Amino acid sequence: MSFCDVSIVMLAHNGAQFTRYALDGILNASTLPWEIFLVDNCSDDDTPALIQEYGSRFTQAGVQFRTWRNSENKGCSLARNEAWLKASSKYTVFIDNDAVVCTPNWLEMFIRRFDAISTLGILGAKMIYPYKPHKIQCAGVGISRLGRIAFRGRGQDRFDSRYQEYWPCWALISACWMMRTDLRDSVGLLDELFHPVQYEDLDLCVRARLKGYEVAYDPNVEMYHFEGITTASFGKEEYAMNIARNSLKFRQRYHELFKTIDDTLPQEEYRWLKRSELGLEPELELDING
Repeated sequence: MSFCDVSIVMLAHNGAQFTRYALDGILNASTLPWEIFLVDNCSDDDTPALIQEYGSRFTQAGVQFRTWRNSENKGCSLARNEAWLKASSKYTVFIDNDAVVCTPNWLEMFIRRFDAISTLGILGAKMIYPYKPHKIQCAGVGISRLGRIAFRGRGQDRFDSRYQEYWPCWALISACWMMRTDLRDSVGLLDELFHPVQYEDLDLCVRARLKGYEVAYDPNVEMYHFEGITTASFGKEEYAMNIARNSLKFRQRYHELFKTIDDTLPQEEYRWLKRSELGLEPELELDING
């Protein structure tokens, strides 16, 4: 087993079964990170026991395992920032606790891109559903001149040729991405204006672009993503209201910038397809060999 110069940051607020899938995926990959930060964001299910179990497994595998429990759910930005500030590796991965490794050599593939592109700051995976036929959930994020957000490729075939190429973009979702750890110094941390979650990741990508870094989607790294598990605890109504609030903040911050964006995505990419519209089968299938 080899190791990469990578720190992984994962938050867990309940959803212990999904966290188990996520941690198994990391452990069973062909390369392990140097360290992992697994932060319990005040769970009230079996997450504390699960963290203790996996702490032993990661330690036995040679990974530096770092964990703590917050006395309250601090939300995404603050909790991730606290871990990111402690990261000691060249690269930091943000990964949700409902995202599962599909590509065995995912860390190596990510680092290979960074080695090839000196200006690359943040690199995102192809997010696919863990249910057959594993359609695309997000192949990079498009932003229109009006500030509308598109999960590019949502609902399309996993191997659709339109989403099989490296794609520089304005933004990515942080369900799984790798970034240069020192972005925290040159670009800054996740902005807690977007507490507790939503748009803090898009905002960081835009700020990285404005600082001269490239932000891009890499189709060679695939990740299963259950979607919505990490935010389910907010409740549907509060979560919808939070999206609306943070969307407004995001548009207000960058409305002049968005007017200058060369928006080449077709309009249908901006239609938000509901899960019920995607034609996913109910059968769960997670295969680390893709």
